[in-house]
Amino acid sequence: MKNLFARKIRFILALACLGLFGCTTVSTVDIQQSFDTTKQRKIRIEPCTNRTNYQGSRDLAGEATRTFTEKMQQSGLFEITPDAQLVLTCDVERFEEGSAAKRWLMPGWGATQAEVVVMVWEKPEDKILATFRSEAAVKAGGLYTIGADQYIFGAAFDDVVKQMKSWTSGSPAEK
Repeated sequence: MKNLFARKIRFILALACLGLFGCTTVSTVDIQQSFDTTKQRKIRIEPCTNRTNYQGSRDLAGEATRTFTEKMQQSGLFEITPDAQLVLTCDVERFEEGSAAKRWLMPGWGATQAEVVVMVWEKPEDKILATFRSEAAVKAGGLYTIGADQYIFGAAFDDVVKQMKSWTSGSPAEK
């Protein structure tokens, strides 16, 4: 009985550590115009642009475009069509692959980071309706954070989608 109780305590402590050292996001939202729910339900997603100085072999723009499109489809906020007058553009502002081994040795060292910016435009006027910025980071943790570079865009875009849901519902942006 004592052994079972000790195992439960260790399990709870392990989960707490995962929660403390997992992925974090920081976001900003700039709303130029409130969302008109009566006419804007179709969007077009433009390919993302890589604005980083990343020197690796990965196609960051392609990865970000795929991830962003998947997150928008899963959200159910809009219907994605190639001829929509509401256009979403995406920029990858920052990307660092990081290292789980370095994070394990010293939190903050070897952080995996991604920063994305999504702008919502109304065409043909080229009017910006809203700008959503999110920075996702895994700054601490050990072996369980291996592969953070594979899910970091997803975390950043999840944050953007959450902010877009607030905007489209007329609620104030979440912090």
